[in-house]
Amino acid sequence: MLWGCELNQERRVRAFKPQVEDKPNCKLLLSTICLGEKAKEEMNLVEILPAWYQTNRKTPITIASLQASILPMVSIIGLELSPPVIFQLRAGSGPVFISGQESYDSSELSWEEEEEEEEEEQGDDDDDDEVSLEEGATPVKPSKRLAPQKEMSAAKKKKLDKEEEAVRSIIKDKSPYKKVSIE
Repeated sequence: MLWGCELNQERRVRAFKPQVEDKPNCKLLLSTICLGEKAKEEMNLVEILPAWYQTNRKTPITIASLQASILPMVSIIGLELSPPVIFQLRAGSGPVFISGQESYDSSELSWEEEEEEEEEEQGDDDDDDEVSLEEGATPVKPSKRLAPQKEMSAAKKKKLDKEEEAVRSIIKDKSPYKKVSIE
């Protein structure tokens, strides 16, 4: 689902809350932060207030510094935020538009459990290779490295030089910049 909000002088703080409350593992995938057309020529700073901000007063995280004539828009790739997320317009009067997409993890496993499963599957694949070797299959030999090229023989060098000259003469004949004699 698409999600968006506007930060401005009247409303400087907005919170992201999932639209579907009963689904677990919701994430906000930010995509764009941009200034509105009525934005003044001033620096607009957009920050994320961490969830622990209220209790520990940790430093907010600046995610965009926008100015109409210099950088009116920022595209963001790969920033996933878990709710609750609070956006704040720290400086400037906006309007600043933030857009993204709500994403719900369909699997019930955490990322650690998924990694463990992948490792087990890779381990199972390795076991299959060992079994096939025990059954009498011949192992694949690693490919040999190529030796560095030796010097060409004189005859081969002459042949290559003749081919190059032939190609150059063909290109020279077809060139649009032929020399014209003026009489």
